[in-house]
Amino acid sequence: MFENSYKMKNVLILLIVFLFVNESEAQIPGFSLGPKVGYNSNRFTTDFDSITSDPNGAFNVGAFVRIGKKIYFQPEVNYVIKGGELKIGGLGSQQIRLESISIPMLLGVRPINAGVFNLRFMAGPTFSFVSSKSLKPKEVLANWPIQTVDDLKESFWSFQMGGGIDLFLLTIDLRYELGVDNIYSGEDDFKLRNNLFNISIGIKLL
Repeated sequence: MFENSYKMKNVLILLIVFLFVNESEAQIPGFSLGPKVGYNSNRFTTDFDSITSDPNGAFNVGAFVRIGKKIYFQPEVNYVIKGGELKIGGLGSQQIRLESISIPMLLGVRPINAGVFNLRFMAGPTFSFVSSKSLKPKEVLANWPIQTVDDLKESFWSFQMGGGIDLFLLTIDLRYELGVDNIYSGEDDFKLRNNLFNISIGIKLL
């Protein structure tokens, strides 16, 4: 009896959510939402000429909400891996890996809004909360500024800009993310920023 009551409760909750989403869709112009996956190519930049960085690639996954027609607002929640390898001349290298929850808040415009095909441009700030961070190796040189993961911030801001197309239910974006905050939080006068290109594909469920 308890199991049947539990199942009925879950069905009722799902029905309420479904009705609420459909009612919201009917009342909000240009409302759509859906899942998305993408690929990042990112590179760290520093203010030290002796330190270089190679591009690093990783996949990401998330979801988006889009509100509006000609002009629209698009918040997202994405799981993103950002990282790369810093090289210190011929003295060694260090790999940095940051797993983060990224929240872009984009404002966009559709110069072509034809229903089955849309052309879009968007830009806006992005907040990233770091859920996991690692260094390999943990130490490179005695005077190297990044000695522990505590020398990397728990959160930071960046800025995204780019364009996209919609084809029926598919939505495809190409963006560039410019690092705004210094990711380094240690005591040395050292600046570390992350910049990346991202291509993603999503499906508009509503």
